[in-house]
Amino acid sequence: MKIDFHTHAFPDKIADRAIASLSEKGGISPYADGKVNKLLQIMDEDGVDISVVLNIATKPEQETNVNNFAISLLENPRLVPFGSVYPVSETSLSEVERLYKAGIKGIKFHPEYQWFDVMDERVFPTYEKCGELGMIVTFHAGGDVGFKAPFHSDPERLNRLCELFPKTTFVFAHMGGYDMWDEGADIYKHHENMYLDTSIINTVSIINNDSAKRLIDNVGIDHILFGSDMPWARASHSKAKLEVLGLSEDELEKIYYKNAKKLLNI
Repeated sequence: MKIDFHTHAFPDKIADRAIASLSEKGGISPYADGKVNKLLQIMDEDGVDISVVLNIATKPEQETNVNNFAISLLENPRLVPFGSVYPVSETSLSEVERLYKAGIKGIKFHPEYQWFDVMDERVFPTYEKCGELGMIVTFHAGGDVGFKAPFHSDPERLNRLCELFPKTTFVFAHMGGYDMWDEGADIYKHHENMYLDTSIINTVSIINNDSAKRLIDNVGIDHILFGSDMPWARASHSKAKLEVLGLSEDELEKIYYKNAKKLLNI
């Protein structure tokens, strides 16, 4: 079994436009068209049973439509949609409540596209609210091919978040910081509320095996989640990297699905 904790999809009517824009900004080619049916097809091809679909509101006025789409994905038992709130919008807390009541299990932040620092105290009430409701908060972590440094979600700040909000569960994408893996391996410590996902670690920039092993050791095998970043990378890419790290079959099973099943309560 495999649970992909990091995928993206868009409503059919905007998928082509969204993928073209993101591809141009990042200078990378997608592996799919961004539509839900294509995601499901590639899940079948790569042996993925369930995917977490991460949505993102890049403007306050997008919150409602983005989250309505997320809620609509609850109809498919193979998809676990996460919603999104714009960090400093006036409706962020009420949107978190709406998502929770609809059955959404978490929200996604992207500090570059949403242009905020993860340690901005104006966002703290949202972190706290998610913790109170038992909702997961997942972050894009580290660099991003579509933006220039300095970035807003480096390992030092993300590690600190886990200390400041021990009742909130955080998932940091791209093994805790895209293209910041050596730094992350020196900084990240084990926190019960911290998880890293394996998305896009074997595509444009490839994590070295030593940093990957140190990150897994520091955070703990029970806190690593399998992820791809579909449509920007496939589950097969992350699988290829994981299977050269010398992990045991039991450890791989935890990463592939057991940790996610427990975290998502499925």
